Amino acid sequence: MKNKFPKVRGKVRFNEPLARHTTFHVGGPCKVWVEPSSEDELREILRFARSNKRKILVLGMGSNILFRDKGFDGIAIHLGNKHFKKVRFDGTRVTAGAGAELGVLVNAACRKGLGGIEGLVGIPATLGGAIFMNSGYRGNISDCLEKLKLMDKAGGKTRIIRQKDIRFGYRQSNLSRYIILEATLRLKKNKRKMLLKRKRDLLKTKKWEQPFGHFSAGCIFRNPNNKSSAAQYIDMLGLKGKRMGGAEISKQHANFIINLKNAKAEDILRLISFVKTRVKSRFNVNLVPEIIII
Repeated sequence: MKNKFPKVRGKVRFNEPLARHTTFHVGGPCKVWVEPSSEDELREILRFARSNKRKILVLGMGSNILFRDKGFDGIAIHLGNKHFKKVRFDGTRVTAGAGAELGVLVNAACRKGLGGIEGLVGIPATLGGAIFMNSGYRGNISDCLEKLKLMDKAGGKTRIIRQKDIRFGYRQSNLSRYIILEATLRLKKNKRKMLLKRKRDLLKTKKWEQPFGHFSAGCIFRNPNNKSSAAQYIDMLGLKGKRMGGAEISKQHANFIINLKNAKAEDILRLISFVKTRVKSRFNVNLVPEIIII
């Protein structure tokens, strides 16, 4: 594949360890890691993948995902080039590339006195990844989304789609056939000082509730459609601190698994399976992973 891969100005790496690009810090290599520098380059990469029957995967900051130890036998596309990170404000609207880091965007909006996305502080994600997974904390990013610029994976065509024409759910969307290129959010005017304080307070709360400072992928399981959360079920079983290999159920938040030291994906998968079996046996509740497992 190395000799055939299209020439691009962006970064291209072969047999790149995915552990370097995920918040879990686990996962084997991908065949190709590529960071296109333009939409034309992205379109050419998609054409190459189709003609060579190669799987593609678009990866942001690598949160909310677990790669197996064998890696990914395909092309990982990362929109980390400056072309896909541009941010521009126009009144109460902000339009940003899919590769823009969420933390940078949240901070810029708060400093301009624009509210609505400060709850996303502390989430290690790009804007595109956050929209694809409908990320949120006490609200979802789709709540303030106005429109998206997308590229069809199958044909490389671009289109604009409004929020009302997208199906969003709990940590999911129906955008899998597309690559998000750009998003426009409609925010609300508010006091700069108040928004910055709210952002700081929310981050402080998250650091108290969640295992910041440890390698993890965020919440492992979706919350069941009943009164108890996934974390509560796991906690009631006394499973905080349970270890398998280098992976541990966080003592701070039971719905987080952390990579203590040199964990393998297999350690995490075994722990996920163990938790699902125990919760099903004791409470007759089927826990469904929130993270994407590849």
